[in-house]
Amino acid sequence: MGKEIRRPPPPSRAFEDLKGVTAATLTATDYDELISKAYLEKSNAELLQDIALIGAAKQSPGGPRAGTSTVEIQARGETGQFAFFQPSAGEVFLLEEMTLEVDTSAAWTLAMSLEIDGETMNMIPTTNKTDTFIRMSSTFGFPTANMYLDENVKISFTLGGSFTTVTVRAWMSRYR
Repeated sequence: MGKEIRRPPPPSRAFEDLKGVTAATLTATDYDELISKAYLEKSNAELLQDIALIGAAKQSPGGPRAGTSTVEIQARGETGQFAFFQPSAGEVFLLEEMTLEVDTSAAWTLAMSLEIDGETMNMIPTTNKTDTFIRMSSTFGFPTANMYLDENVKISFTLGGSFTTVTVRAWMSRYR
């Protein structure tokens, strides 16, 4: 029987694109760039498996993505409704904690809502406040469960009353 001669397969594009990158230094941005270039086609099955292997080396299954926690900050000096946060397409965030710092010497009002696929869900109804610092987390009773935010979810606030500025900060961890 003759010896079969064949060329070794070329290295996967996933590994070529990350040449010189170690698992310890692989960032979420590196991984996002890699996956954004991959077409979801049957002919790319091997490439997609390689990308999954690379992701598994850095990420635990089901947990937040390393290096992707963020704090969204917006300060407002006027009353009315404003959109606070909406993830980009393909992203999923877990809302960890939120704070509101208010510069005021009088009463002000606050309402928080989620818009999900065009439907509005009131999370905090309009309430009068005199507090100058509000902290929201599951430890303090809101949200009562994990609140995952994706591209279909927009957080909005409505402010009223008398204040100089309201600064909203939200700490979020990215899941995808």
